[in-house]
Amino acid sequence: MSTTLEFKGKPSLLGAYVNIFTPGRTKYAGIEKLPRTEAFWNGARETPEKIQSYREACGFGNDGKLPILYPHVFTSAMHIHALATKSFPLSALGAVHSRNHILQRRPISETEPVDLKCSFGEARVLKAGLEVDVVTRVLAAGECVWESISSYLFRGKHYGETGEPHPSGIFEELGKPTIEAQWHVPPDMGRRYARITGDYNPIHISRILAKAFGFKRDIIHGMWSLAKCLAHLQDLNYEQGLRLDVAFKGPVFMDSDSFMKGHEIAGGYRFDLYCGKNPRPSIVAAIRAGDKKVTLV
Repeated sequence: MSTTLEFKGKPSLLGAYVNIFTPGRTKYAGIEKLPRTEAFWNGARETPEKIQSYREACGFGNDGKLPILYPHVFTSAMHIHALATKSFPLSALGAVHSRNHILQRRPISETEPVDLKCSFGEARVLKAGLEVDVVTRVLAAGECVWESISSYLFRGKHYGETGEPHPSGIFEELGKPTIEAQWHVPPDMGRRYARITGDYNPIHISRILAKAFGFKRDIIHGMWSLAKCLAHLQDLNYEQGLRLDVAFKGPVFMDSDSFMKGHEIAGGYRFDLYCGKNPRPSIVAAIRAGDKKVTLV
């Protein structure tokens, strides 16, 4: 089944959440039966005020360009709409953002109109559940200047025979840290970030609802924690093009301390983020110079 979603302006999440809560969703019939859904928004533009609110929340300076993660923020509502269609057999509520791979070919001006395109990519059954890829492309004057693969995990054990994780989600062990930083996650940051980005997943804004989905309390958005890490890597050469790979391994709880450790690699950095006293990293990532001629898919 194929579904096309066309947006003339920034998508409202109200309709998506209505679809999520309304009965009549297609039943899951196997990984090969997942729908082919596409969404697009041509001539998209964000307000400078909204972009600046994002910078301030994450710790980025204002250079007139979109932070490397902002196109994901810009298109996350389109992702939720695609996952909320009745032809998609799983509920987006409680879905966990598990991986992201981003290729930015050049900086994008905050005043530059762009075309946004999203579509379902590959899917795989893992021990923890079903992981679905959403492919996003940002085009300026017909040129693809930014693209990503965002993977969402639907936890459960009834999706079929377990396969292998995607190889791009496997990272080398972190070496001796030469970069360290720490910060406290404000107790209201989940709600603040949701107001900026439109991502009101209940696991980020309600302790009670987060517990209903299996977490000990509400957790901060993984992309906020990742942005905080990138804000500490100030000497990245965005003009040359960058590739960012990240795996979200565990939650970072609201009102907790985060610890970042990293070191230089060829053309960039390899870094991990830890939540509180947990010895296992919550985020494992690498950012490096990207080849502008390659594509992620």
